[in-house]
Amino acid sequence: MQKLAETQHAAAAEKGCLEDAAFHAWRGATLLALGRSAEAIEPLERALLHDPDLPGAQLDLAQALAAEGDAASARSFLTAMRQRGDLPLPIGSAIDRQLESLSLAARVAGVLTAGWQSRWQFSALAGRDSNLNNAPSTSEITLTFPGQGNVTLPLDVASQARRGNAMLGVLQWQGLRARDDALWVLQAELRRRQTAESATTYQQSDIAATWLQAPAAPRQWVARLATGHLEYGAASLLHATRATLQHQWEARGRNGLGGLLADQLAGCRPAGTLELEHRRYPSTPGLDGVYQGLGLGWLCRRSSLASAGNGGADLTANTAFYSVQARLGRDRPLREGRPGGAYRRAELRAQWEGPLLAKGRIGVQWSSTRQIDGQPYSVLLGNVARHTSRHVFQLEASWPVAPRLAVVGNAEVARQSSNLPVFETRQRGVYLGLRWELMQ
Repeated sequence: MQKLAETQHAAAAEKGCLEDAAFHAWRGATLLALGRSAEAIEPLERALLHDPDLPGAQLDLAQALAAEGDAASARSFLTAMRQRGDLPLPIGSAIDRQLESLSLAARVAGVLTAGWQSRWQFSALAGRDSNLNNAPSTSEITLTFPGQGNVTLPLDVASQARRGNAMLGVLQWQGLRARDDALWVLQAELRRRQTAESATTYQQSDIAATWLQAPAAPRQWVARLATGHLEYGAASLLHATRATLQHQWEARGRNGLGGLLADQLAGCRPAGTLELEHRRYPSTPGLDGVYQGLGLGWLCRRSSLASAGNGGADLTANTAFYSVQARLGRDRPLREGRPGGAYRRAELRAQWEGPLLAKGRIGVQWSSTRQIDGQPYSVLLGNVARHTSRHVFQLEASWPVAPRLAVVGNAEVARQSSNLPVFETRQRGVYLGLRWELMQ
């Protein structure tokens, strides 16, 4: 292609090419494909000087202007072009994608040029849960005693699933701060569930720091460090520290595609992730372990365009996010003798969040996790390796009722199956309440 550009440059001064709009548009497209956007502007402008209605040249010029940092001119150019009634459908779709990309870049740029931006959220919900203590779904347990065989015993009532009402409070804070082209995101969350019995009350706190190399770029590195603590009843149950490194890149082959395929690829990024997590159980140190894993994902963001009051096109709040992620890793014990030894874990997670009717939002998430122990879990439980599968479905919807105030409802259904019945669980929960949000 470099050789083609040189040939075009040599021919540009010839009389037959000087007034040929198609030739200048071709030359500009070639330079743009080579990443030489600054050089592409002149031949593209020359093409439109001879033929102002050449759609391909108009699109390429807008892309070249945006690449050179003149997003305002590119957006104005595309908005005016979108109003034409004779645009072929693929050209109209391409313009919509470019307008969406420019709008996203503008919002990111706004964050990058500001100081710390904060968002606070507080949710207060009431609901009912079918398994407040995450107990086994069975009412009896079979133990294997050496030399005596199997003995089936009833599970203590206190260890069986307890259903009941609960109050759920969630406080969240998010801070954004730019540095050059990169973005820092700090997040903190405190979650507390209050029940009639202190034994089923829990409190969870999480803090995370995320660094995004270049949010507006088609590809970037994302690094994240997080720590979390869980207290259940009066005991400190779990403390986890996790580090991830992710690379996101533009969907291959997206540029130049038209029609449905290009629409589906627009706003999507494949991602690869490295994970390292240290899990510590203060009440039962023998369960401590370190998880190492890999992940692959498909992360998408799509926005619909609506007519603005000035007759142009602008992004509405109808933004949808969806992703599919697969993880595979191994958790090794920090001490010898951990029940089950090292184990392998595989997970598939899919989620979607988008608009609900005119003003609301709705999100859906599904995950499926498979864990296989490397060694027998316990002699008393048949002296076999434990296999578990856990499936979780979550739904959350919100509807604004006043500025910064929304009604929120969520539901969760979880099921865990295992070759060892003592690890089989069932859980259903529904909560409804209010959420307050404050931006600073």
